[in-house]
This record gives sequence, structure tokens and C-alpha cells, in this order.
Amino acid sequence: MDDLQYVYATAGVIGLYFLLQVATRRFDPFAPVWLFFVGYVQIYVIQAINYHDWAIGVRGEEVVTTANSRALWALVWFLAVYHVGAGRLIAPRLPRAPQGWSTPTVAALSPVLIVWGLFCAGVFGGGIGQEDLSAEGTLLRSFPFVMMVAAILLITTGRRVDAPRPAFFAAGLAVAGLYVLIWMFNAKRSHSLMGVLTTICAIYVTRLKRPSWGVLGATAFTGALVVAVSIGWRNNPNYERSIAGFGQFVSEFEVSKILVSMDVADDGPPDPDVSYESKEYGGYLLMLDTVPEKSGYDYGANYLRAFSTYIPRIIWPSKPIYGRTKWIDAWIAGSELKRDEDFAGPAIGILGATHLNGGVIGTVIVMAAVALALRTSYDYFLLHARTVWGQFFWAIFFYNAWFVVVGDDPVVWYYYNWGFSACPVLVVVWFASRYFADREAPAAAASEGPPAWPGPHAAPITLAAPAHGRLAARRFTEGAST
Repeated sequence: MDDLQYVYATAGVIGLYFLLQVATRRFDPFAPVWLFFVGYVQIYVIQAINYHDWAIGVRGEEVVTTANSRALWALVWFLAVYHVGAGRLIAPRLPRAPQGWSTPTVAALSPVLIVWGLFCAGVFGGGIGQEDLSAEGTLLRSFPFVMMVAAILLITTGRRVDAPRPAFFAAGLAVAGLYVLIWMFNAKRSHSLMGVLTTICAIYVTRLKRPSWGVLGATAFTGALVVAVSIGWRNNPNYERSIAGFGQFVSEFEVSKILVSMDVADDGPPDPDVSYESKEYGGYLLMLDTVPEKSGYDYGANYLRAFSTYIPRIIWPSKPIYGRTKWIDAWIAGSELKRDEDFAGPAIGILGATHLNGGVIGTVIVMAAVALALRTSYDYFLLHARTVWGQFFWAIFFYNAWFVVVGDDPVVWYYYNWGFSACPVLVVVWFASRYFADREAPAAAASEGPPAWPGPHAAPITLAAPAHGRLAARRFTEGAST
């Protein structure tokens, strides 16, 4: 079988899955599988096709065929585990979401988080990535996403069905928009995209509705646009590095550059001497070609960072970056270019990471774990989708399905950002909503039984409590008013 046939088959599996979900009215754009697919298509379909000739020339047909075939069976394995039903068994056994919501806690936390996030983003003289900072100063500036967390707190509070607060909602939208603009200016595609995705999710899940196809299309375009602008503005020597220069850049920005940022087109005429090793697909091929013949497996040492990330370097100055040594060794041993031990380098994507973990066995184990974790999280949200805390949780979590695919390893989203910026706030709000909930409106009780699948023709949301004081499970509906 030709190596590209595996790529086309991978695209076919994703396309068929999409059509099946739409035909059966189970399509929910906020299910994590779709952002997982977005990352997967970009790396293992678009990059695999566009960089095919380079890949064959550098890594050889055998390695490329192995890479593309693995991308196919790993996807099928992921979907099999995702739908096996284990998530529905685990989710009801996790701690229940609080049924109330503490608006005073949101009012107290949000201004602090917004100011802190602005400081981390460079406003008020904070800055990021500055030299000659103390360990304490570096730590203080490591939490930019808390500003977006505050925005989602305000939006979910303002969109409560039982006690809407339009002022909170408007403030949340303003903060979210400012966050996206700031991080476009700071040339960080991930933060800009996270701002768009979390905002749209918060607007709709608070009303248990799905966006219309028009809104989904506009969201996809906006997400691609902010990514392209962020990448294009990064290290662009043709404009002054100022707000005025950024405004000029945006006004002259060519929309066609979106295709470049998505790896659909090259930025300029084809260059036979260019290397695509810095792309995720290129890193994936490097790992397949290098490990374990020229460099050893890391056997999952990188996942220890999910725990070590909570120990700041001011307490543990010599704290290692677990798994990084093997990652660097592989790059040094297999790169087209000269690399040294200070190499930071590009991401290698989920399959590059799982191969570094342990080859085929590592891929089978990690892909199953990722599928189970994403599906369990989603089923947990569906069980508690009527609670404000559940809506807040999902709006600031679901986008991580994209990070799972495009990062250096499937847990990079946790110790890169979410674990110390969003998770602590989530825990604080959980306790506040459980023990200091508002009293002016009845709390929404969690639905009993298995989670309801989203569908476009479900009954509209209602908070009238049925017998036994509990709300029946409802499905998402399409076309929420905003």
C-alpha cells in the first residue's frame, strides 16, 4: 500500500465519523474529539501530504510509510477506546459538581485575576520572558491565562439561566476580547486561540445549546485568523514593534496567510533546500527514525512533570525537566541540522511523543489513556451540564483536546498552562459554590443517569423542578441567542 494511501484513509475515517455524527444528530462541537481531530488533521493529513516529497527524501519511504500507517491505526484505536463506554462508568463515580454558584466569590476573584493576567502579559511593566529576572519574579509572571479564567467566570455568571447578570456577561466578553488582542500582539497563537474557543464555549454551554453552522464557521475562521495574525506578527521586521505598528500590520494583513499558518500553503516559492523538521510531522518522523536505534526511549518520564510542576524552582532550584534529556538526545542524534544540549526546539506531536515513550507499545497505552481521559471528562461535563460550575469547568477545559495532539507530549497542556492557571481557580470556586452558594435563586440539581447526547431538536431548557426535586436530563439544542 502506497504511504499516502494511509494518509487518505486517515482523512476518510475522520470524514466518515463526522458524517455519522451529523446524520445521527449526535454532533456536539464542544465534544473534545473535534479539537483532537483539528490537530490530528493538520499534522497527520495536511503536513503529511504537503511535506511528502521532503519526508521521503530525508527519512526514506520505509519510515514515512510506518509513520502514516501508525497515524491511521492509532486514530482508529483512539476512537475505539473513546466509544467503548468506560467514561460513562467512571464519570458518575467522580465527585459531584456543586449545585450552587457563589457570585460574591466571582466578584472578588475576577478583578485580581484580570490584573494579574495583564501584569503577566506585559501590561503594568510585567512582561514575559524578560532577562535578569529573579526566580520569584519569573514565577509571578507565569500565570497569564488567569485573565481568561476570570473572563469565563464572568461570562458563566452573567449567563446563568436562573439569575442572569448582563453586566457580568458584558464584562466577561470585554475581558476575553482584550485577552485575545493582547496575545495576538504578543505573537502567541495558543493563547489567542484559547481565548476564542473558551469564549464561544462559555456563551453556548451556559444555555445548553449548540452554535448554528454559521456560528461554527465564523468561529473556525476567527480561530484560524488570530493564529495566522499571531504567527505573522511574530518576529516580523517590516513593522515597528508597537501598538501602532501592530495596527498597521493587521490592516495590511493578507487573509491568504491563513493557509500558510495551517500548513496548506508555503510562505513563498518552493525551496528544495528547506527543511520541515521544525513542523510537528517532521519531528514525528525524526523520532521514528531515531528512537530507539540512535537514542533511547524515555518510558514516560515526561509525565512526572504533571506533579513536579507544582514545586517552584525557588524551593527546588535544581528541579529537572523530566523526559527532556531523552527528547534532546533524540534531536541531536537524528536531526538534519546541528543541535546542542541547549536546544529548545519545536513540538513533535502526540505520535512523536508516544513513540519516544515506548514505540508501538507506548503509542497503544498513551492513546488509550488520552481517549479515556477526554471521554471521561466529557461525560462528567454532560452529567453536570446544568450546574454553573460544570459549565465553567468545560469552557476552560475542552480546548485542551487540541493541545493534546500538537504539543511535545499529551500532557503538556497541564504543566504548560492549565495545571497552575486554571485548575487552582476551579478548585477554589468548587468549594465556594458548595459552601457559600447564592441564595436568591434555586440551584440546579445534577441530572441522574447516563449523560444525554447533544441533539438539535431537544426540548428547550427549563429550570422547573420535576418530581423528587431533580431536573431531568436535557439535550443540547441548536441556535442559542447571544
